[in-house]
Amino acid sequence: MQSMSWLLAGLFLPLFPMSMVFNFVFQRVKSAWLRIILLVVWPLPGLWLLQNVSMEIFNGLLYWALFTAILYAFRSAVIKELSVWTGFIATSSWALTWVALFSGAKADDLLMHVFAFSIPLILLAILVARLERQYESAYAGVVAGLAEEQPRMTGILVVVMLAVIGTPLFPSFFTLLNAINNVIVILPSVAFALVLVWLIWSWSGIRLLQELIVGTPAVQQHEDIGYAMTLFYGVFFVLLVVSGLYISEVLL
Repeated sequence: MQSMSWLLAGLFLPLFPMSMVFNFVFQRVKSAWLRIILLVVWPLPGLWLLQNVSMEIFNGLLYWALFTAILYAFRSAVIKELSVWTGFIATSSWALTWVALFSGAKADDLLMHVFAFSIPLILLAILVARLERQYESAYAGVVAGLAEEQPRMTGILVVVMLAVIGTPLFPSFFTLLNAINNVIVILPSVAFALVLVWLIWSWSGIRLLQELIVGTPAVQQHEDIGYAMTLFYGVFFVLLVVSGLYISEVLL
């Protein structure tokens, strides 16, 4: 029974190869709303299960989770489809929940960890859906020259990407920093693995972003995001930073 609980938790807080289930579903869902629901709901059963199982075999799961996080971080580095990239980063970041659990995080802290990554990914999923409507794809190469064609969209996309990859002042930065601080003394190798995952996310995100916003715009010009929606995103970014500062007070 306990083994089944661990396997189910590994499905919703993805551990390879169960992680392929989420990515299979996410890549085939075309509705932005369904993608948002997946990004919000998918890890919740895993968090619930973690409160109802023992930790007898947890050490092995810790390294399994790190392997999953590193695997999907590397996979994200060669992806040019922004929707697929979103799913891979979600998988990689949710796998790190096991590290937070190992470092002694409570239920509320685990929920905070998950949503620190999920909320920026939700914003990214909304932008991906917009690009797919305009270009019929969110593939770098098909989408190019956004900085020239849609400057407001580009600015929003840049900030969202920075939030996703754990740039300072955003919530994901502080959850990652907390995880590193908690394990660096007892397990330096785990701390190194976390930093490696973080660096690969940053590299892959900036590389993909560069391919999307630099270059020659599409022949058919597309309408930029309106001023009202730009203001909405701006307010949301401020709230994310405030949330990040709050998390820093709670966790650090």
